Amino acid sequence: MNEITAELAGETPEQEDLRPHYKEDPWPTMGQAYFAAWVLAIAQMCAQLNNGVMTLMVEPVKRDLDLTDLQMSYLLGFSAVLFYALVGIPAARLVDRYNRKWLMIVSVAIWSAATAACGMAANFWQFFAARFGIGTGEAINGPLSYSLLADHFQPERLPRGIAIYNVGLQGGAALSLLLGAFLIYITGGLPTVELPWLGTVRDWQMVFVFTGLTGIPVILLLTLMGEPKRRGIAAQRARTGAATVNLRDVLAYLFRHWRLYGPMFLGLSLTSIHMLGLGAWSAAFYTRTYGWEPATIGLYSGLVSLVLAAPALFGAVWFNELLTTRGHADTNLRVMAIGITAAAPFTIAMPFMPSPWLALAMGGIGPALMLVAAPSLNTALQIITPNEMRGQVTAIYLFTMFAAGGSIGPTLFAFLTQEVFGDESMLRYAVAASATITFPLAALTYWLGLRPYRQRILEMRAEGAPV
Repeated sequence: MNEITAELAGETPEQEDLRPHYKEDPWPTMGQAYFAAWVLAIAQMCAQLNNGVMTLMVEPVKRDLDLTDLQMSYLLGFSAVLFYALVGIPAARLVDRYNRKWLMIVSVAIWSAATAACGMAANFWQFFAARFGIGTGEAINGPLSYSLLADHFQPERLPRGIAIYNVGLQGGAALSLLLGAFLIYITGGLPTVELPWLGTVRDWQMVFVFTGLTGIPVILLLTLMGEPKRRGIAAQRARTGAATVNLRDVLAYLFRHWRLYGPMFLGLSLTSIHMLGLGAWSAAFYTRTYGWEPATIGLYSGLVSLVLAAPALFGAVWFNELLTTRGHADTNLRVMAIGITAAAPFTIAMPFMPSPWLALAMGGIGPALMLVAAPSLNTALQIITPNEMRGQVTAIYLFTMFAAGGSIGPTLFAFLTQEVFGDESMLRYAVAASATITFPLAALTYWLGLRPYRQRILEMRAEGAPV
């Protein structure tokens, strides 16, 4: 790692040779690390609750604000990609420069207030501005969380922290439907409220206000979390006051080391195209193929996700540590390659199942195997990325997922159904075609990425890096 660390620190080779390698302060205790992981998981769960409630509120929002389907789609999708492009990546530079704990508190306060503001919106543009505000707050949640976890957990234990954090991601997505439904049930029995300047406040508006208030206890928990010391060159820069790395430097760094990062970004893009496309069309698939009602689909899909998410994520920790004890330097990326390879047959077979129950089983097992791999991929990215770049690299990584999956996936399914197969009843074949294309390619991409990743880990170990 001599060449890269010298390059990032702005040192001459002679200066770099005289600099002690990886003399770090003590790591936080495991108690502090686990507390941080669970607090970040809870914060992410509340963020998922906000997004889940939005999907449940589509019809009443559309009705009361007199919106078209196209306008509603902008609120659901386009605003997300827009804020990541305009705010998420530039704001991620703050993650690499300032106190991350307080940045997280500010971000939670912003998206909580913006969620409540959705309940006060009286027209499309007010709602769009509130949704953009939610995105502004949530855009750096991921980069902040992964950066904090990477400095709380030693590299060999980082998959544990990321697995806990992913419980918030997966559990929040499932619980958002249940908690959102509960809020709708509670507020549905309340009378219409008339407030000065706001006028009539409807039940869906109160749901958004109540959801926004969940940020208050999260902020209180975050104040109890510690801010870990940065490590590597980031710590040196903080001590010397050296200039931080800007986005142009980060992009140039990624392009120079494309063999290392390319497989991670490309593999993620391919799987995101299918999974986010399937997420958008899943209800339509079960309705058109098996005749299930949306309520039935939501109930059983949510239960399957809840049952399989936690075992899959903690199974990921066990599998990662098993391969590590067997001496694989490329464990993190190897687990990802194995997980996607194992998930491919289930995702391809799912739309061909003769009953909805078998389809539900195949559709649950495939994503569960992907979850086994997910903590390892995020760990792989954090370990090889210089500390002062982690926030921006993670933001680019997440933007790649949302931009590729969110923009291409749903449209790909619609194009295959309408233009290739020619009838909406053929959606199952569009699902199968997407899985057949994306998953084998993603698996091959990860397998091809093992060699450069393994070489990088071996280089870092030779220099005494804690990996």
